[in-house]
Amino acid sequence: MSEAEARRERIRSKVAASQARLTRESEDLPVPPRRAHFPDAYPPEDYRTLAAEYPWLAVAAGVGTGLLIGALLPKRFGGKLGKRALAVASVAGELGLALSKQARDAAVDAGQQQLAKVSESSAPLRQRAVRAAGSARSNARSAGLIVAREALKLATRVRK
Repeated sequence: MSEAEARRERIRSKVAASQARLTRESEDLPVPPRRAHFPDAYPPEDYRTLAAEYPWLAVAAGVGTGLLIGALLPKRFGGKLGKRALAVASVAGELGLALSKQARDAAVDAGQQQLAKVSESSAPLRQRAVRAAGSARSNARSAGLIVAREALKLATRVRK
């Protein structure tokens, strides 16, 4: 066996050892958590949770109910009762707008909290990935330097 073949064999064994170490380290990584069920998997327990899960359905039901009541009332029924109903409807609209802003703010806060939890839980995994990439880079660099040295040696021998 020539000197070049011995060095090639040594390089191959180092690469195989590095790949085995990377495989072993990747098997130790934690399993990602399973995703939760979709909200539609279980029916809502009451009207409040139904409205929370489907806000546009609640708005559509309110509009439909208002149209139905408006169609059933006689045309002369307007007057004072109509003005009061309009006032109540505008108050209900303002209340709905305020509640939707609160729900939006709560959803934004919950989303930020979940992102912080995900960042905290994935920090060890990211650190291990950085270490593994660094060691793979250094192993590849050293192997490349050895191969380049051998290539230069062979090239100088061929020129002689």
